[in-house]
Amino acid sequence: MKELILALISFTLGYFTAATDVYAQTQYFYGPNGQYQGQATRSGNNQYFYGANGQYQGQAMQSGNNQYFYGANGQYQGQTFGSAPTVPVYTPPTQSLTPMYDSIFGK
Repeated sequence: MKELILALISFTLGYFTAATDVYAQTQYFYGPNGQYQGQATRSGNNQYFYGANGQYQGQAMQSGNNQYFYGANGQYQGQTFGSAPTVPVYTPPTQSLTPMYDSIFGK
């Protein structure tokens, strides 16, 4: 009996935790006057978009640094390309910042 109660408590906690995770991955969109425009729901590497009336609008799939967009009928709409992090590069000045040094030692 103790195992059954423990299993029920574990199942209940797991259910509410999973439901909370899904809720946290839904983003709602509102217009400038506060009217509801739709929502986006993330599931793994996919994001699904729904309009104000709940109609499916399309999805975006992420693969590496790229994101691919598909319309409501599954047709390809486009993609974005992510760039790798850039490393700062030092570029020496073309003109000396110390004219006195240049006048003494030459450039």
